[in-house]
Amino acid sequence: YNQGMRLCLFFLGAGLLSAQKPVSFNREIRPIMADTCFRCHGPDAGTRMANLRLDVRDEALKPNRAGRTPIVPGKPEESHIVARIFETRAARVMPPPSAHKELTDKQKDTIRRWVAEGANYEGHWAYEPIRRPEAKSIDELIQARLKDEGLSP
Repeated sequence: YNQGMRLCLFFLGAGLLSAQKPVSFNREIRPIMADTCFRCHGPDAGTRMANLRLDVRDEALKPNRAGRTPIVPGKPEESHIVARIFETRAARVMPPPSAHKELTDKQKDTIRRWVAEGANYEGHWAYEPIRRPEAKSIDELIQARLKDEGLSP
């Protein structure tokens, strides 16, 4: 192998062995919720169920009429949405069977992890200011990746 190939294989392998990166709302959570939750718990007040809005963080953190809090940042065990997506009874599970939108185990775990990490929402990408990334040398990029992976040169 030449030097470039070894370096490429190193970074591929290191990426597979690395700790999980924080869950991104825009990349991971928003698509799940847009497909399975927002129809009943999104921006349209006319179709909103249980007066629960999940697309706006401040609304998702408010306790409901029964005193249950949909999302308790950092506490998935106290978050009502986590309990409902892992519910085994058809009458209580979310999304309900009538929606014909079942969450996969991976999606459920991603939502639980996101809540455990603080349930950080991100603004929609279209409304975020465009920022040019800072140009870095190849050495800086490699050093940063090594640091992210918990490795030293």
